[in-house]
Amino acid sequence: MRGQETREKIMEAAIKVIAEETIEGLSTRKVSGIAEVNLAAIHYHHRSKDGMLIDLARYILNNYVLPRLEPLIDSSKQPVDLIRELYSEVMKIYTERSDIMVSLVYLWLHGMKNRRIREILINARADFYDRLDRAFGASMSTRRASKISKRMLTFIAGKIMEMSVDGEMPDEREIEELSKMLS
Repeated sequence: MRGQETREKIMEAAIKVIAEETIEGLSTRKVSGIAEVNLAAIHYHHRSKDGMLIDLARYILNNYVLPRLEPLIDSSKQPVDLIRELYSEVMKIYTERSDIMVSLVYLWLHGMKNRRIREILINARADFYDRLDRAFGASMSTRRASKISKRMLTFIAGKIMEMSVDGEMPDEREIEELSKMLS
């Protein structure tokens, strides 16, 4: 159990550093200082900065993003309601922990240089597309469901990047308009 605690401390410290200083500002030394673990613990758990970033991509998806979004995907919901709920939940995550979403944006960008990070994020996105396609497919054609799920996730990703830069949150009216526009 103690190893898991150390691992989580390292991941949370990495999130903090990335959100404040970007991935370029991340170092194992900074993370060890913030996490209050020795440098050897980081190398033991992650081997390198790149290893830590790969693990961080999985950590953020599996601990913060997917557990909150996947339960909302339900084929019995109307597409407009599903879109509204997913978009609202992403905004809640951003409000509660903007550092998580900012770190995810930086990891996505870093994925252009790191094949493993790119694969993790692309696979997670593809799995999410498939689940959305099936949920939307209950009330529309497969082709339209695929188009809407891709459009919705692209819009949400763009909104997260925009909020990371300017810090402005969308209001309820914007969420409502989006859900109607995409469905």
